[in-house]
Amino acid sequence: MKVPYSELRQVVFSHFHHLGLSPDHAEAMAEVILEAELEGNVGHGLTRITQYTAQLQAGGLNPRPEMRLGRTRPSVAVLHADGAPGPVAGLWAVQVLSQMAREQGSATLAVRGAGHVGVLSAYVGRLAQQGLVALAFANTPPAIAPGPVLGTNPIALGAPADPQPVIIDTSISVVARGKIIAAAKKGEPIPQGWALDKEGRPTTDAKAALDGSLIPIGDGKGFALAVLVEILAGALAGEALSPDLPLPWMPPEQAAKPGLLLLGLEPSAFGAGYAGRMAQLIHALEAVGGRIPGARRAALREKAMQEGVEVSETLQAELGKLGMRLQGGGNT
Repeated sequence: MKVPYSELRQVVFSHFHHLGLSPDHAEAMAEVILEAELEGNVGHGLTRITQYTAQLQAGGLNPRPEMRLGRTRPSVAVLHADGAPGPVAGLWAVQVLSQMAREQGSATLAVRGAGHVGVLSAYVGRLAQQGLVALAFANTPPAIAPGPVLGTNPIALGAPADPQPVIIDTSISVVARGKIIAAAKKGEPIPQGWALDKEGRPTTDAKAALDGSLIPIGDGKGFALAVLVEILAGALAGEALSPDLPLPWMPPEQAAKPGLLLLGLEPSAFGAGYAGRMAQLIHALEAVGGRIPGARRAALREKAMQEGVEVSETLQAELGKLGMRLQGGGNT
């Protein structure tokens, strides 16, 4: 069923507002969740609402957090999120970091004590739209081989460009665990090469993959990138390392509180010429048939805004159990 974006936004907003979030915070949840859904990152979209709901109801997440910002240096800050849902803390961090980077030329902000933040593109993308080159790193519960010890530990970049920002958002596993969670919910197999079972054997069974581990991109190189992110987001910015973060299917009162590190760079602080060099880079990539990172996301988002968002019967039933009723009805 196709559901207009406006309807989805209102339903998701109302759901989180009824769970005790303030209007601004409920709006943040709807914004980040639906951005992921519209851009094809469904593992971080509507399917995550059940998880967030259980965590809010069980006390794993705080519906009324008293977030506190500590400015430890002129260009460094730590946001103590007080158990806030990740999108709530993440969007607030974007506002703070944007102002800091404009004042200082570059700025770094660590988010501690927030829940799962969803897609990092939501944060670097907004910073890029405000004219900043942005980086984001997050550590996640253990997922990748060997072990698993380290999480899928995503990395993201947003960079101002014309006609739209360049957005890179990737986990260091071959596929994000959210896609495997979505496949497991539907009872669908996953492609060969995504994961190993708990015995270390390749598997196409999504549930066996969740009990096992995901394969890192580029084998040892991907593992090294996971360590890089773990140091930045876990050891430096966070309160816990990946091995200490509870898994998504653990009791909801044990919601994971990963670390999130955001960096913002003001191009003009590095001298003139950024816009011209970016245009040159994009032209060179397009000339050889290269796809500009972020272009597909933008196209999917635009199409969904015009035609509505496809919501499967399985997902409709899952949301219905939470009291979220969708009417559908085509275009927005």
